[in-house]
Amino acid sequence: MNHEKWNEDKIEELLKNAPKIHDTRSKEEVFERLKQDGLFDEEPPKKTSRKKINIIPGLIAACAVLFLAILIPPFMKEQKTEEATTAGDMDATNSMEMEMYTIPEMRSGEEYTTMMATEPDIKTSVYPEQLEGNTLFRIGLASDAASSIPVTILIPNEIVMEDLGKNNPTEVELYNEYAPRLNEKLLGFKDYHPYVGEISEQNNKVIHKLPNNHPYDEASATLTTYYASLTDTFSSYERIEFVDEQNQPIIFKEVGEENPLLINDESKQYSYYKYVQEDGAEFLAPNFRKTHSTVEEALEALKVNTNDIYQSVILPGVDYSVKVEGEIVTVTLEKELNLFDYNQVEAMQMIEAILLTAAGFDKSVQFENIVQTEWEGFDFTKPLPIPVGPNELPYTVLENN
Repeated sequence: MNHEKWNEDKIEELLKNAPKIHDTRSKEEVFERLKQDGLFDEEPPKKTSRKKINIIPGLIAACAVLFLAILIPPFMKEQKTEEATTAGDMDATNSMEMEMYTIPEMRSGEEYTTMMATEPDIKTSVYPEQLEGNTLFRIGLASDAASSIPVTILIPNEIVMEDLGKNNPTEVELYNEYAPRLNEKLLGFKDYHPYVGEISEQNNKVIHKLPNNHPYDEASATLTTYYASLTDTFSSYERIEFVDEQNQPIIFKEVGEENPLLINDESKQYSYYKYVQEDGAEFLAPNFRKTHSTVEEALEALKVNTNDIYQSVILPGVDYSVKVEGEIVTVTLEKELNLFDYNQVEAMQMIEAILLTAAGFDKSVQFENIVQTEWEGFDFTKPLPIPVGPNELPYTVLENN
């Protein structure tokens, strides 16, 4: 029999035509019949009689099981296909709903952990605990409107070892290896890196050897972007010197005299605002590198929009006071702040902008009067960690050579 030709209609017809068996006898009549058959006799019935009675039902049952084993799988397959492709079929809908709600229960512990690990993290800065097993690579990217956007890339140590053949490379070594591999246009930035000329280091200073036709002092805006990008990229050095191809100091025409770029604490004491690229990507960045003399002044400046390019990230209706004691800045919200009352990304931008601003003064932040004690990995019962870099990008943005 070609059981592939069976379908739902044939099965239903077969079941409808099958005789329905009803036993209308009373319990007493059944008991009498069993006694007449000798079931309760001390001497058991003849073996031939038992075989005659028991084998036939067994064969019938076995045939039924075989019949169902052959018939049901293709029928179920066909039925399942029809249900999945028939719009408005209630059974198919119920089946899909059951499958939807039972899938999470069928995940293994490892699969569930992986699923939870892929939940989006709305933090954008890098924190000290993330440095375990990774090398920090910071670089300033040039955009159309802003001077420089600082970004941070964590590169696994084993990849750094493979590429550079050493652990703990300097910022100059990291730059010379990875800046040429960064596809800035893909990220929505200008094609700015690597810098024209040669980058080297000596005695905790960066030396940039520039050709005669370098583009960095064509106008004040280009020089501003250049200086800002250098500061973001080589923030651990004391100064950057500029020389020509004969190793003689360069005098930028926009500056008018030899002027090494000093990278000290004061040059990094600025407030962080939100900058939005043309493609909609959002970054936290300094407001045209305006610096402040105190952390109180810098945190107060966060509340004010001064231009259309950099936007304040302080949530609407939120105000705070600032108090500094030693290395800790206490930011006390004027009214109790429930972070869940706001867009969570915007709430994180406010928290991280405050942390980054305080980090420029090497200070951590203790928040007061926030409803949540824990939120997005932050423990508000104690000072939050000082971020080591803003705007994290995955190391996969670095193209292979």
